[in-house]
Amino acid sequence: MNFAAWTPIFFVVIVLTLGSLGHLATHRVPYMPKWAWAVLIVVGMPIGALVYIAVVILGSGVQRQDAEGRNIE
Repeated sequence: MNFAAWTPIFFVVIVLTLGSLGHLATHRVPYMPKWAWAVLIVVGMPIGALVYIAVVILGSGVQRQDAEGRNIE
C-alpha cells in the first residue's frame, strides 16, 4: 500500500475537521448545542465536517423570521 498517495487525503480530512471545529468555537450555531456539533464533527470524520459546513456555514445565508416577522440570525 502506497502511503504517499494517501497523504493528501489525510491532510484534507484534518484541515476540514480542524477548520470546522475552529468555526464552531468562534460562532453561534443553529439546530444543536455546540457539544453535539463537536461530537458529530469528530466522530463522523470527514462526513461530520462536511455536514457541519453544509448546514451551518452554507445554510447561514437563509433569512429566518420570528413570530413578529423580523429577520433573525
